Amino acid sequence: MRVLSIIDSFKGTLTSLQLGQIMSEELNKKGIEADYIPISDGGDGFLDVIEMVVKTKRVEVMVSDPLGRKIKTYFLFDEITRTAYLELAKSSGINLLSKSELNPFLTSTFGLGETIDQALIHGAKKMVVGIGGSATNDGGSGMLEALGYRFFDAEDHLLSPLSGGKLDRLCKIDDSNFRKKIAGVEFLIASDVTNPLLGRKGATYIFSKQKGAKAEELSLLESKMENYATVIEQMIKKDFRTFPGAGAAGGVGFAFKSMFNASFRSGIEYILDLVHFETLIKNYDVIITGEGKIDQQSFDGKVVFGISQRAQNKKIVLVCALCEVSEAELKAKNIHKLYSIVDSIASVEESMNHPAECFRKLCDSINF
Repeated sequence: MRVLSIIDSFKGTLTSLQLGQIMSEELNKKGIEADYIPISDGGDGFLDVIEMVVKTKRVEVMVSDPLGRKIKTYFLFDEITRTAYLELAKSSGINLLSKSELNPFLTSTFGLGETIDQALIHGAKKMVVGIGGSATNDGGSGMLEALGYRFFDAEDHLLSPLSGGKLDRLCKIDDSNFRKKIAGVEFLIASDVTNPLLGRKGATYIFSKQKGAKAEELSLLESKMENYATVIEQMIKKDFRTFPGAGAAGGVGFAFKSMFNASFRSGIEYILDLVHFETLIKNYDVIITGEGKIDQQSFDGKVVFGISQRAQNKKIVLVCALCEVSEAELKAKNIHKLYSIVDSIASVEESMNHPAECFRKLCDSINF
């Protein structure tokens, strides 16, 4: 029997690479031939997958984290095609902040803009950007600011630095410097969501609570984002607030569509195509996939959904820390078996405090 592990990161604890390594080690102990590859739907681990299958070099850069502190990160660059690969989570990601620091009124995507700027200086003619896992709800305004956009209030005062909490003060925009910078550069966005920018299924109401917003703050954040969208749409004479994916990464999708005229692809579909998934799995009997929490969103453009759809003739085993989906629903999604840490191995608290140890125990419990 041959097993291939393609497990998405357990957010806040273990990366896709770590999960794959642990799974292979534990299965090998049982005499099972097991391999792994990292996977991502555009969020954490996106560059790990790219680095594995595309000949690139790392370009290290100093950029701002979501709260403006300088951090060292990197993008990948393909010298032959002049393509830069960027991962938003490495500059503006939620995993860069402690729980007490999460605050969508204060966080900014400025660091993502700085990374894009460095890639442009490096000579990139195409950029592929994975935009999952953000700590922000700024509509991509920080990213635009870092690239030369200037935002003004009603009294023509420059709004800087920008963040989700200042978007209601925006009245005017100057994009002259920005347009020169990105002229002739192609942008492809890999995203795991299709949410619009605004409304009950938009960036604020669906995602900002996990980024530190309180329930009573959502309507205020939403009104700020709506003002931002209105000013931009008045400027470009187009409406992208309902574009599928505009709400990705706290509205970064909206900025990319409105200002970069970027193309969008499902992050998991992009990655599965890149690794030649259908060819890759031919020599394996079982595919193990999963993520930290399995819920209804797992089957809406996420890693689990993409793999279950494209490996229908394979036995698929799902692993997770926590499952909120019934066994009947999983069977209907082509899932052979599910193994969950919480309840069977450890509590939620234990799982978060000792993730590697708990996941090893889960791997040891798997039987085919």
